[in-house]
Amino acid sequence: MKGIVLTSHGLLADGMLDTIKIFSGEPSQIKALCLMPGDDMAKFLGDLCDAIDEVDTGDGVLVFCDLLFGTPCNCSGALLGKKEYKERVQVITGMNLAMLLEYIGMRDNGMKPSEIIDTGKCGIVDFNELHKQRSQEL
Repeated sequence: MKGIVLTSHGLLADGMLDTIKIFSGEPSQIKALCLMPGDDMAKFLGDLCDAIDEVDTGDGVLVFCDLLFGTPCNCSGALLGKKEYKERVQVITGMNLAMLLEYIGMRDNGMKPSEIIDTGKCGIVDFNELHKQRSQEL
């Protein structure tokens, strides 16, 4: 089973992990890593490597990042250029709760990154429009 590292600016990753526990109990092989204002990027990168090493039991790691080209994403991306991480780390940006819950529920089945991303996109809906459409169907 692949490990999971959630990365974010501020406490978003901690909040995501806290919310995941409400729905999924205490998931295994998952860490949250939060970049706070004033944090040293080199230390964050080292903490990221430690988190990856901690959750990887041999099947690799998915690193979820809050924002494309933000510091957590850039640090995760920098690891892809290193031989020891290139083959075992997959980085997905735009993390949202829908994709995380789906992946945690399905990760034993080898869910593909494209499927994880599709799940995240499907969770983004104009609810007013959806409600209007459903009301018209009744």
